[in-house]
Order: sequence, then C-alpha cells, then structure tokens
Amino acid sequence: MLAKRLVIVGVSVAAALGGAAVAFDQLAGPPDASSSAQSSTVTPAPAGTEALPVPGGPHAGATAAPGAATDSGNGQSPGTGDSTGSPAPASGLQEVLPPIAAAPTGLPVPSPPAALVSMPLPPTASAQGKIVAGFPADSLRFPDGTVVVSTGVSAADTVLQVTADAISTVGQDSVVGHFQQQLGKLNFWSEPAPAAEGQRAVRFVRGADSVTLTTSATGTGSTRFMLFGNLHTTAG
Repeated sequence: MLAKRLVIVGVSVAAALGGAAVAFDQLAGPPDASSSAQSSTVTPAPAGTEALPVPGGPHAGATAAPGAATDSGNGQSPGTGDSTGSPAPASGLQEVLPPIAAAPTGLPVPSPPAALVSMPLPPTASAQGKIVAGFPADSLRFPDGTVVVSTGVSAADTVLQVTADAISTVGQDSVVGHFQQQLGKLNFWSEPAPAAEGQRAVRFVRGADSVTLTTSATGTGSTRFMLFGNLHTTAG
C-alpha cells in the first residue's frame, strides 16, 4: 500500500515538472517578428542627420533629410545637370576675345597707264608707202611682212588722231590676234564693232583712248587692214 502511494506521488511530481517546462517554453516563445523586421530595415544614419527609410519599412513615405543626396533614377543628384556638359565659368570671370581687325572696304585703285602720246604733238601730216613722222609705231606695231599703203597723223589740242592702211600676208584672224596681243599689253580691251559686208571690225578701248581695226581678205589670200585711232596726252 505504501509502495502504491509512492508511485502515485512520483507520477504526480513528474507531471507537474513537465507542465512547468511546457509553460516556460511557451513564455520564452519565438522572437517578436515586428522587432526583427524593424531592426533589419532601419539603416543607421550619420550623426546629425535623419535616417533614410528603406522602401517598405516602417518609415516608408518619410522625407529625406534636407541637403541629403537622393537617387533620381539616372545615377545623378538632382540639380547637377548633364554630367558631360562644360563646367560653369568661375564667378566674376569673363572670356576676353581678341580684337577683330577691320576688313578692307575695297580694292586699291590701280594707277592709270602711261599715255601713248605726249606734248608737243606732231603737226598734221600723211605719207604714202611708209610710216609718217609722229606716228606711234611702237604702240601700234604692224605684223611682220606688212606692206604699208599709207599713214597719217592729225593733232587737235591734247588728242592725236592716227590712220593707217596696209596689207599683211597673214589671214584676218592672225592680224586681229596680233593687235589684240600688242594692245592688250597696254591695258586695252577689245570688242567686236560694226563692219561692212565682207569686212571684220574690232574696237580697242583704254579709258579715253580708242583704236578701231578693220580687216578684209584680198584676192591673193592676204589681209588688208586699216587703223583709225584717237590717243590722248593725258593718262587713262
């Protein structure tokens, strides 16, 4: 009987100890999930600033501390502008450009060519088969092999009028080209002039001076040419 009571007492003591263990285990329980989540999402902030919340954490929607840099989505801080742009000039400094030289307003005026005749002018005269005295033969040089028919000069104030009638063994184109080359060196320009049927006329001009050349073909294949010019003693 005594042994039976001791067994009952032992079973009761064991049951009591087991119940106490279960109670203590439930009191200890798993750690608070909200405390774990809060400790895992809050990032410590540097001293003197407000901590930035992690999206989805307990402080979601809070405003970042003033002056703190935030990610705008492209790796740049707000207000920094394009990272590839030129830096702004230092305050108070300005770029000084070199002075621009004034462009010339026009071409220099060329000096007038020298006059082909000079004072005193020769007296009025004419000659057959040769070049008359006072004729400007250096300026109005005839083609080689030319046969002179007649020449003449006539002076009036500062103008010398010259005439010539001659025959050349070369063609009309060669005669015209000869005088274009000779008078071109003296700054004359040429243009076609009215001519009678079967003739060709070219007018040479330089300022107030002018010379008209008229050519025609002869029956022997030669060229007959006539000159009529007005030359001034003043330049140009």
